[in-house]
Amino acid sequence: MPAQFPLPAGASRANTPLAPRARRMLARVFIRVALALWFVNAARGEPSVGVAVVHGADWSPGDTVRDGAGEFAVHLRVAQLQHAHTAAGLVSVGDHNGILRCGGERALRRVVLTGVPVAKLARGGTVAPDPDALFLDAGALDEARAARVLAHCLELYGAPPAAANPEQPDAGELAAIRAHLRPFQDAFARENPPLVAMR
Repeated sequence: MPAQFPLPAGASRANTPLAPRARRMLARVFIRVALALWFVNAARGEPSVGVAVVHGADWSPGDTVRDGAGEFAVHLRVAQLQHAHTAAGLVSVGDHNGILRCGGERALRRVVLTGVPVAKLARGGTVAPDPDALFLDAGALDEARAARVLAHCLELYGAPPAAANPEQPDAGELAAIRAHLRPFQDAFARENPPLVAMR
């Protein structure tokens, strides 16, 4: 039986969220495993592209049970993709602003900084502007079409560069990632139907 550690008064093991430090450590492990798998596939010389769709978990304020669930799901999916492919991308289906709750946004930012492009969709709304311009706005496309566009871009342009330290990217690394993703965003803009003004 595994060792049991004491919990604060009133807390139970079922609803105790992962501590921020534990989440960061878990994310680092996933990133290292994903990068190692990517290098193994790259060494095989078999170029392939894999794109997956991740969905936001249902969430409500104060819901500590699901804290970290979105983060875990993103890192797990990326690790699976990088195990099977040399280039990976994600289509993230978030809330009405395209936000992936339960730690998902933290994980999405980290994976972008490790060379995995992320296209965002908003359920019944529009994707909120990203201040760092690291995410792709898939607009009004459905999941399948967004995944096809992202896969095609990865085949044409390759994966974006990765930051040496995804936790603290420098300005030059951010600029290089943005520049690499520009043709991706152009491709999504071309695929989205033009908005017609209502009279």
